[in-house]
Amino acid sequence: MCGIAGFSISDLDHKIINSRNLAKTLLRQSMSRGRDATGAVWSEQFEGNTELFFSKSPVDAEIFIQKDLDLIPKFTRTALLHTRWATKGDPSNNDNNHPINVPGIIGVHNGHIANDDEIFDYFDATRLAEVDSEAIFQLIANSNEPHKDFCLLEGRAAFAWYQVDDPSTMNVVRLTGSPLWVGQTKNKSLIFASTQEILMKAVNQANLSLAQIWQVAEQTFFKVVKGEIVECVSLDTMQPVKPNFVHIGNKFIFDSTRVRKAEKSNSLRANMDRLYGYGR
Repeated sequence: MCGIAGFSISDLDHKIINSRNLAKTLLRQSMSRGRDATGAVWSEQFEGNTELFFSKSPVDAEIFIQKDLDLIPKFTRTALLHTRWATKGDPSNNDNNHPINVPGIIGVHNGHIANDDEIFDYFDATRLAEVDSEAIFQLIANSNEPHKDFCLLEGRAAFAWYQVDDPSTMNVVRLTGSPLWVGQTKNKSLIFASTQEILMKAVNQANLSLAQIWQVAEQTFFKVVKGEIVECVSLDTMQPVKPNFVHIGNKFIFDSTRVRKAEKSNSLRANMDRLYGYGR
């Protein structure tokens, strides 16, 4: 198993929620699901445009937080996070670690794909690493209708990704087995994690509150822009479905605390990769 998490910040919460601190608490809580490698991908303004940047290393989340967390802007609008429990693909080869980067797509996955070799053959895709998760993102990159082709994947999977040419839109899928929980703040920012416990503890430690939560059903795809779920589809029927959010009132409201300011340094930025349309 691995841990995946992420967030998409609404306009009302922008520059109120400390995204870097939220990333830290999500990674720290997700570490219980994997310590072999840690990574993140996030949006950032660069020369007037919104672009994606990522960093990953074969270290646990605590070391990653100390080494690379300050790369993430304090008020980034969206990010995907991963803590890896390695199965197929040695973590010492950083291409096996998440986020997985294939031409035009970058994403994270929790679970195991049993037929990854067959997926590569089916789409005649060039394998870039050994990890089975790459098959998911090669499918997305090479399929004309990836939502319909997700049924080709065998195994357990919850995953999320960005298209490099659409860095503000977060795409999320739960197929089978791997759990996925989503929460929304009062101001409609969206935060997700692999389990309810990880989600709630991370939100607590980030001094935030959730207004509602949702245990994502299997065979569900949803798309998020600035915290809003703009599309939600059952992959079984390919029909729109409504997220089954449950309101939780004030139960998880916590007092704010001051967070230490951290500045980026040139040495830190050396650990960060900028994404272009065709890979790193």
